[in-house]
Amino acid sequence: MIRAAALLLVSAAIAPAWVESVEFPWNACPKPLWERELIWLKNIGITHVSLPPAQDPAQLTDLIRIVRNLNIEADLEGPVPDQLRPMTRAHGGPLTDPLPGTPIRISALSNNAVIRSRELLIAGTAALMWTDVQDTLGPAGYRPGAVSFTGDERPATVPLRRGAQLSLYWSKTFPMLHPQPGAGVRITGTAPHQPTPSVRQFANGNGASLVSVVNKSARPWTGDLKVFYGAAKREIAIPVAVAARDALWLPVNVPLTAGPLCKDCSAFGNADHLIYSTAEMTDMEYENGILAMEFSAPSGGEVLLQLSREPYGPLVAGGRPADFDWDPQTLRARLKIPPGKGSGGHVRIGLAIEPPDETGFFDSLRVLLIGETNHLTAQFSSQAVAMRSRLRIDPPFPAEQVESNESKESKDPLNLTYDVKVPATAVDGDSAELSIEADGIRMSHAQPRLVRPVAMAFPDAINVRLASNSSLPLFPATVSLNQRTGRDLLVTVRNRAPVIRNFELEPKAEGLEFSPPKMQVVVGASTSREVSIRVFAKDAAPGLHPGTVAITGAAAVTEPIQFVVYPPGGAIAFSAGPFSLIENAKFRASFLPGRWVELVNKDNDQNLLMSTGIPFTPGNIEPSGDSLVFGESKRTVRLPELEDLATHARRAAADNTK
Repeated sequence: MIRAAALLLVSAAIAPAWVESVEFPWNACPKPLWERELIWLKNIGITHVSLPPAQDPAQLTDLIRIVRNLNIEADLEGPVPDQLRPMTRAHGGPLTDPLPGTPIRISALSNNAVIRSRELLIAGTAALMWTDVQDTLGPAGYRPGAVSFTGDERPATVPLRRGAQLSLYWSKTFPMLHPQPGAGVRITGTAPHQPTPSVRQFANGNGASLVSVVNKSARPWTGDLKVFYGAAKREIAIPVAVAARDALWLPVNVPLTAGPLCKDCSAFGNADHLIYSTAEMTDMEYENGILAMEFSAPSGGEVLLQLSREPYGPLVAGGRPADFDWDPQTLRARLKIPPGKGSGGHVRIGLAIEPPDETGFFDSLRVLLIGETNHLTAQFSSQAVAMRSRLRIDPPFPAEQVESNESKESKDPLNLTYDVKVPATAVDGDSAELSIEADGIRMSHAQPRLVRPVAMAFPDAINVRLASNSSLPLFPATVSLNQRTGRDLLVTVRNRAPVIRNFELEPKAEGLEFSPPKMQVVVGASTSREVSIRVFAKDAAPGLHPGTVAITGAAAVTEPIQFVVYPPGGAIAFSAGPFSLIENAKFRASFLPGRWVELVNKDNDQNLLMSTGIPFTPGNIEPSGDSLVFGESKRTVRLPELEDLATHARRAAADNTK
């Protein structure tokens, strides 16, 4: 037991076996999306990003600030310029040296991304760099990624999610693992010609091992693996199902000993261990008497545990109580892993091992409001343990205990309330780690999201469709309206506080009038409400009118907005970011240099062009009244002409199809 614990502690101290990075294409991603995309990467388990170099290092200042606030790290795909040296790790910043070795680039859109990444890691690759993760829009035009500009995940995110989770779980232990000969497929006479996966096993000195199963066949494979079971010093069979062109990393003979493979697992006996799992394990920890395990299990599976005593309580699998098999002769518990949900098939199960002597846990903690003092309630099993407890927060937000319902007897439950102040500089969408500890042992923890108290959105703002499954909103939010008739402005107000709140909403824009000029809005706890304000533009000149929408009251936020006013019976041309647009009461045309992206019929919101758009006159595009002027040729195009061109383009596309 001592030797096993020592080995795992050593493995926790060494550096990870590899760095798994994502190339973040900041120079081809709109700046307003940087923060959201980096938060998403952190939330799926990515702790390192690689940034394409900039001609002017000052361009990266805002991006590096976001990286630092998220407590992740970044490299610049090369040496750090002198101007950015103060942002390096040596000076407390997030910038690291270039990735070790020669990073191997893997496209998230590749059909064999899972197999390729696993083979490279087993071969000893020091750094992987995932590419094509985000949609991009650069000089070469639109390029799809695994995540759309609107934040929607496509199926290509699954390999990245699985890879990130496995890296967090295995990378610190992997340097201690060495090839274990003899692993393979147990052949039977039922399917002699069936393609079989390749199987390799890697174990450390205490027998904890990882089994790699790679199925390069176009058909799924189901069968038994033969692997070495270190605890019994013999070969055992593991029933496994591997999808077509997929790979699995499975744990075998993992001791339930405190370390990187089983966090806080200090309450188990010397012989207690996980025998095997038929789904990829991504986390395991012991807390409040419960052994919790997380898996990537799109189709489910099972886990087999060797324990020194029968568990006292139920198995909770996927959030619901479930039965498990207990063999009193062998002291083994067989647990079902239900199919996971969402990208990567994530699922969590928990088995109650023994009733804890003392408990302390948060009542309900899902979010912390940025810029506010949050009141958190924790319940303790007795006053004695409450008095010995402490709250730990990462990052270290200011917190203090403010009240308690002191009980007359030490064994009665006790509630403590903490005031936690989240600074206004916290990143919306990030998370914090809160733990309750007593006598040096963590009794429970929570990972709430950090969110702004109130947020707003504009459902009718213009989005330019770049492909059938991707669109990009204009920045700032842009709403069009007829000069004569005006329109209703829809605003979605989201209250993220766990209580009902009152707000005041006030829109402003140059040359426009609003009715009412201010609006009182009551929004329920942790919900949203859509409100409508009338916009009048009869005294406004055609063109762009910048403005803001401000929310005050229980919380405050101000969002920029701009209104495009087009004349009755006419059109208006304008630019927004990389796009050039023409709009009237019926149509909106959007262009990028060299490509006509869409012609939208506003009556039915249908694009009259092909989903990929069509090539058009290259060069710069300038708005001029009701027309666009293209390139050096100074070709002037008005909306009626574009309608005719769209008709010809559709006919040509139909003829080519025939």
